[in-house]
Amino acid sequence: MRARAAAFVLVVSLAWLPGSVPLASAEPEAAESPPAVTNAPEGLEAIFAGANQAYLDGQYDRAAAGYRKLIEAGLVHPDVFYNTANACFRAGRVGLAVLFYEKALALDPSDPAAASNLAIVRKELIDRVVMLEGGAVGEPPWHGFIRGLNLGWLTWSFLGLYVLVFALLIGRRLLARGPVRRLLFWINVPLLCVMLALGVLFFSRAYVQERVHHGVVVSRTAELREGPERTAKVLMEVHAGLKVRVLNQVGDHVRVRLANGVEGFLLDRRLGRI
Repeated sequence: MRARAAAFVLVVSLAWLPGSVPLASAEPEAAESPPAVTNAPEGLEAIFAGANQAYLDGQYDRAAAGYRKLIEAGLVHPDVFYNTANACFRAGRVGLAVLFYEKALALDPSDPAAASNLAIVRKELIDRVVMLEGGAVGEPPWHGFIRGLNLGWLTWSFLGLYVLVFALLIGRRLLARGPVRRLLFWINVPLLCVMLALGVLFFSRAYVQERVHHGVVVSRTAELREGPERTAKVLMEVHAGLKVRVLNQVGDHVRVRLANGVEGFLLDRRLGRI
């Protein structure tokens, strides 16, 4: 197990789950709550250490509660989400495990541990037949590709090329006619094309992040209904860990779309937002 804590940002990473580990079959007993969160780094570190020890002691439900205390305190980091998912998985809370692996991958799509563990958990899901193996869910295929791009890298690459292209344009205008001026022109043409392509990818990635949202069923079962009323016809029963696209909120229900294109309404409290 690797575990380290900084004064203001905790960076935690528990061991990978082996592929042969089965899901817990019994409902885990309620664990003692971890210490209350304080704003001081010492308070966060105490919760962090307690959650790590609980995990090592096999008290996975308590470990998950401890890591979630850190998240509720405002700590947003892929490794914290990863640890939470590991503990939830060990505690038999499959829906929450999928949710927090997805949250970790939303922040760091290149994390191999989170991707590997998520694939392991998905093999155990009841609704895996209607769930795509990663990527986009209930949306065009290109969304999955766009989500895999690092927004920070796109931002800095686009800005860097933007500055370089316009610096070369200004330099070309300041030069008199000659071979150097022509050289700058032919250098600028491919750079401008790459900059425009990165710009399209950047704005597409920003659009998908801001406008396209997903959720995970966190309760053991949930009824997918035709409408947002409790009396609406039940289309099907879905189970913990199913990833859906969130379309809009209607009262205490959420309209969602499954990977197979089926749309319906789920109770909001049955769903965790990624």
